[in-house]
Amino acid sequence: MDSSDRSERLATTTRRRVLKAAGTGVGLTALGTTASTGQQSDYWTVVALPDTQVYAKEGTPYGKDQTQWIADNADAENIAFVSHEGDVVDHGDDDAEWEYMDEAMATLDGVVPYATVTGNHDYATLWDRNSSVAKYREYFGPSRYEGRDWFGGAGPTNGDEGRDNLSTYQLFSAGGYDFLHLALEWEPPGTVDDPSTTLGWAQSVLDQYPDRATILTTHSYLRDEPQRRTRKLQEASEIGNTGQTVWEDLVSPNGQIFMVLCGHWHDGTGKSGGEAHQVSTNNAGSSVYELLANYQFRDDGGHGLLRCIEFRPGDGSDEPDRIQVRTYSPSTDEEQTDDDSQFGFDLDFDARFSSSSPGTPTPTATPDTPDIPTVTFQQGTDGYSGTTDTEIRAAEPEASYGTAETLSIDSSDPEGSGSTTQVLLRFDGIIGTDGGQIPPGSDVKQATVALETSDGGDGAAVHRLRTEWSADSTWASFDGGIQADGSQAVAEAVTRTGTVETDETSIDVTTSVQAWANGAQNAGWVFRPLGNDDWDIQSADSAIPPTLTVSYTPSETVAGDVDGDGDVDTDDVGRLQRSIAGEDVNVDRDAADVDGDGDVDIGDAVAARNLAGDNQ
Repeated sequence: MDSSDRSERLATTTRRRVLKAAGTGVGLTALGTTASTGQQSDYWTVVALPDTQVYAKEGTPYGKDQTQWIADNADAENIAFVSHEGDVVDHGDDDAEWEYMDEAMATLDGVVPYATVTGNHDYATLWDRNSSVAKYREYFGPSRYEGRDWFGGAGPTNGDEGRDNLSTYQLFSAGGYDFLHLALEWEPPGTVDDPSTTLGWAQSVLDQYPDRATILTTHSYLRDEPQRRTRKLQEASEIGNTGQTVWEDLVSPNGQIFMVLCGHWHDGTGKSGGEAHQVSTNNAGSSVYELLANYQFRDDGGHGLLRCIEFRPGDGSDEPDRIQVRTYSPSTDEEQTDDDSQFGFDLDFDARFSSSSPGTPTPTATPDTPDIPTVTFQQGTDGYSGTTDTEIRAAEPEASYGTAETLSIDSSDPEGSGSTTQVLLRFDGIIGTDGGQIPPGSDVKQATVALETSDGGDGAAVHRLRTEWSADSTWASFDGGIQADGSQAVAEAVTRTGTVETDETSIDVTTSVQAWANGAQNAGWVFRPLGNDDWDIQSADSAIPPTLTVSYTPSETVAGDVDGDGDVDTDDVGRLQRSIAGEDVNVDRDAADVDGDGDVDIGDAVAARNLAGDNQ
C-alpha cells in the first residue's frame, strides 16, 4: 500500500476525524486486537478474502501470505474484520486442503474477528448441498469460534447434521459504530418468514440487532458478466435461493444491511475477470454496496489478491465520508489500480451507520401477517398445459411458428431487412375457482413472467393483447402484425425491458393479471421489438418453458359469482344479464360489480362471461 498517501491524509486531521479515530481505537481494543503502539490512523478496514481454493489445492504460499499480512498490519490498517467469501478449498473431501486453510486462518486467531462461508467446492461432492459437509464443519464450524467475544452464534438448527449451523454471525465495532456481520451459506435456502431455514434465521438475527449496520457475505450473489445478481440456481438439487431472491427478500427490506460481499463468479476476461461492483437502492431508499471478487482463474489463482475495504471519515466529496476499496497482493506487494479493482463510494457514516439511521426496521420476533397465496403456471408442470406462444414474421407473413422451441423479437430479421418479428404469449385458465387458479376479484400483489433468454438483445415493449389469436396465427392474419393501438393491444406498454442478457429474464405483469382477475379478456401479451439486435427466448415447447408466478389476496366476494354457488358459470352470466335488463332476479350486488366501478351494467356482464370461460 502507498504509505505516503496515508501520511498525507493523517496530517490534515479534522475534529470529526479525531473523534472517529478515538472511537476506532476503543472498538478494536474491546474486540481483543492488539492496541497500536504508534499513531492511530484515521480510517478502519474490513478485509475480504476471495476464493482461496487454488492456494489450498496447490499448496502455494499465497493463502498464508494473505493472513500473515493481515496479522502483521492489523494495527497499521485498523483492520476491524476479515470476511472469507467461500470456496475455502477446492476439494471438499481432501484433508490436506483443509489443513492448509486451517493453518492459514489460524494466523488470525486472537488478532481480528473473522468469518468464512461455504462455497460450492466446500462440499464433498461439487455443487451438491446434499453431500457431506463434515470437513467444513470440523475445521470451520461454530466450535472454531468458541470463547470469542465477537462470535454471535450459528444457525439454523433443526437436528440435520448435514445442514445445521452452516451460517454464522459476528459482532464488531469500529469508528465509534457497532456492526453486525452475517455469513450465509452458499445459495442460502428458505424463506425469511421461516426461522428454521437459513433466510429465516438470518432475518431473526437482524431482528435481534436492529441498531447495528450490517455487512452480509455469501458465496454466490453478484455476477461479473453479465454484471447482475444471479437469477438461476446452480446447486444440483436446486435447493437454495438466487442472489436476486436474497436481495428482494432479505437485503432490500432490511435497511440496516449496507454492503454485500461475494465471490464465486469469474466469467469476465482480462483484468476485469472475477470483479464487479454496483450500488443498489433498497426499500428504504438507502444505498447498498454490492461487491464481487474472485481471482481463481488468474495466474496462480491471483497471487494472493485480497480486498481492503477502507472506511474513511471525512474523505468524501459529495458526502462527508467515503468507503474506498483497494485490491492488493501481500505476496507481490502490488496494488491493482484499474477501475474494477480500485473504486469508492461517498456516504455519510453517521446517517448510514448510527442506530437511528433511516430504514432501520423495528424488531419483530414473528410475522403477524399470514402468507400470501402464490400460484405458478408452467407448461408441463403440475399438470398445467395452458401456455400458448408463437412468433409472427413480416418477412414470412404466411408462416406459422406455433411449435418452434425458440422465438425471436427483432426489428430487422433477416439482418438488414427492416422486417419485424413479434412474439405472442398467453397463459390460459389462470383465473377461476378451482384449486391452483386465481379467484376472480383477487387483489394481485405481484405477477412475474420468467423467460429463458437464449440470446440477449435489445429487448421489447410488452403490451397486453385485446385480440384473439392461436398458435397458428401469422403476420398476415393480423394484416401486418400486432398494433399497440388500443384495439389489438393496449397502447401503454406493461413494461419496456431495455437490453436483456442471456439467462433468465423476469417481467413484471402485475397490472395485466389484475385486469384479468377483474374480468378483462385474457389474450396474453405481444412482445414488440425495441431494436434490431434480436432477443431470443425459449418457448412453451422447449425444455425451459415460460413461467408465470402470481401472488394474490383473495377477495371475500368472488367477482361474477352472482348466485353465490362458489364459481362463475353460464348461470351467473344469464342471471346478471337479466338483472341488467330490469328483470326481478336475485343477485349478489357486490359480486355483480365485476369491474369494481360501483355500477352494474353491460360491462360487468361481459367481464363475467370472460371469467366463466369454459364453464359457459
